[in-house]
Amino acid sequence: MAWGGSGWYADTLVDALGTSQIGLNLALGTHKLALYDNTITPNYSTADSAYSTTGEIAGTGYTAGGAAIASGTLVVSTTGGTFVVWDGNDVQWTGSTLTGVRGGIAYADGSTPKRNILGIDFVSAYTTASGTLLVAFASTGIGRVNVISP
Repeated sequence: MAWGGSGWYADTLVDALGTSQIGLNLALGTHKLALYDNTITPNYSTADSAYSTTGEIAGTGYTAGGAAIASGTLVVSTTGGTFVVWDGNDVQWTGSTLTGVRGGIAYADGSTPKRNILGIDFVSAYTTASGTLLVAFASTGIGRVNVISP
């Protein structure tokens, strides 16, 4: 098992936009980014996928459940096409000693269950030794959905 790329958890989006109306507000400050090793294989099409501690990183400076994604926004961007863009502040763990950090999963910590939103494959495993692990989101946002092709 291993990470195979980044992606949106499709069932969470369907439940937010469809008849279930789960109330997913991407502008909330209660969403978190949890860090994982390379023993998990995110399945972005799994029904009702929720936060799990299986494969979650443990180490100095990291608390299970991850850290908050502050200042969340959901906007329309017309740079290079038309996209719905979810963004927020970068997330970091200072003074951390972590090994084998391979990816992160953003999830709705304020929901029951804590629904997964987006998985981020770091492509390589990262390690810190009494240092800072910074997850710097792309200038194009944490995640975006192309709604009109250029």
